[in-house]
Amino acid sequence: GRNESSNCHILSLYFCVMVLRKEVKKAIQWTLFFLIIAIIFFTGLNRLIDALIHSKKDQIVPNIIGKNIVDALDTLSSLNLYLKKTGEVFNSELQAGLVISQTPVSGSIVKEGRAIKVIVSAGGEVIFVPDLTNQTVRSAQLILRKNSLDLGEQEERYSNNIAKGNIMSQNPMPRTSARKDGLVNIIVSHGPPPPGTILMPDFKGKSFFEAQEWCNNNDIIIQNIDMVNDPTLEQNSIIKHVPGTDMVISTGQPVRFWIATRQEQ
Repeated sequence: GRNESSNCHILSLYFCVMVLRKEVKKAIQWTLFFLIIAIIFFTGLNRLIDALIHSKKDQIVPNIIGKNIVDALDTLSSLNLYLKKTGEVFNSELQAGLVISQTPVSGSIVKEGRAIKVIVSAGGEVIFVPDLTNQTVRSAQLILRKNSLDLGEQEERYSNNIAKGNIMSQNPMPRTSARKDGLVNIIVSHGPPPPGTILMPDFKGKSFFEAQEWCNNNDIIIQNIDMVNDPTLEQNSIIKHVPGTDMVISTGQPVRFWIATRQEQ
């Protein structure tokens, strides 16, 4: 009985092995089949792509450096080439929007449909001008250098408001924009004027009646008054005057004031 049982187990194991071998063989056959199909597919695809590429015409890359982006695009489009902007850089020699460099370079031979990469000028770097008023000339130079600017022309004027040697005003004005490495012109205080010299006070923000009294006391003629409707400012406050603050003014000389009013719309 034991021999028969052993034989049965051996036969069962044999049949299992045979079935397993058939399944493994079948799996290997299917794997090889799909592998061959994949090789055929990718080989055909590569040949198709290669054929399409070589069927395109050769084009000589034109020189588009210095052209604006629109003209460069038109030039490339006429040759069935494309433009790809890859960046912008500051350039003080080329205005904003002009092509600085290209890849491939002009004269290169490429196939139609190729993208030409370009870098475009962002123009000269813009710097916001610092406020130099009440600074010494030496301090102003250091401040300007830190901001990539430099000192321009210097002029001296008398001043009752700014200490001698300090800056009264500047051009460009504070917080306006200027080109990198640009110049800032300054007017430096020469201190109070000699006796008998009249300087125009700073009336901005003050009442017109105060300015009117000063003009009467110094025989200064108020030539014109311009009313400016601005509800954010105090009624009858002075917005601007000509001559400006600390300008030398003579007896009998006319002045002009711009005054805030709150007229109803």
